[in-house]
Amino acid sequence: MKIYRINALMLKYWYNATRNFFRILEVFYWPLMGMLVWGFTTHYISDLVKDNSVINFFLGGAILWTFFIVAQMDIGVFILEDIWNRNIFNLFASPIKISELIISTALFGLIRCILSFIFLISIAYLLYSFNILEIGIVYVSMFVFGLILFGWVTGIFIVGLIFRFGLKVQSLLWIVGWLIQPLSAVFYPLSSLPSWMQKISLIFPTTYIFEGMRAAFSKNIIDFNSLILSFAINIILLILAYIFFERSIKFAKKTGMLTKFHE
Repeated sequence: MKIYRINALMLKYWYNATRNFFRILEVFYWPLMGMLVWGFTTHYISDLVKDNSVINFFLGGAILWTFFIVAQMDIGVFILEDIWNRNIFNLFASPIKISELIISTALFGLIRCILSFIFLISIAYLLYSFNILEIGIVYVSMFVFGLILFGWVTGIFIVGLIFRFGLKVQSLLWIVGWLIQPLSAVFYPLSSLPSWMQKISLIFPTTYIFEGMRAAFSKNIIDFNSLILSFAINIILLILAYIFFERSIKFAKKTGMLTKFHE
């Protein structure tokens, strides 16, 4: 693995992102829309139930969930752009390794996550006087890191599916987040789900993160055991996703799928 090749890939992503107005806009537009919808909804609900703590749960969930979406989409879209632009064959004909490709997309996506985070906490504070950092910047960072890790996991896995089955499955990149969200207990406690759904939810590291967020806001308690478990699940899933991605690339090379992407 060579640092200069990772830097070269990140430079390419920088040019692609900064020269495309819509790629810049999506860093702020979708997080802003989510914040406005959940912010006004939360204020309406808090007025009905006369409980301001509702704001913490909903806005905190909306801000943190953005990290998963941005991390997942960046892994997928930056690699998909090479497929759409008929450049993926050239990319793998170069000395670039799979690990360098994944690390470069993850790091560049991390930069975009940080920009989205700064933007979101500023909007939340200005519009709703909500500050997620009040539970502690260290704890928030742990929640954020866990969500970014899982975003990388799903992004790598979906791109692996694309290399194995072709562009017909690329829509999963935009769908899977909505499938995972109800099972991750983002805006409600795990106990509110049916018992059979709770068992499925415990598979996802995101569930432990959002349960931990609510405990931090309501009880001022950080459940480190849950965070460690979440991190352990993330690492296992990340390793499995990487192995699947690597094998999918080999499969695409062996079956000629890469040349089909180049047509």
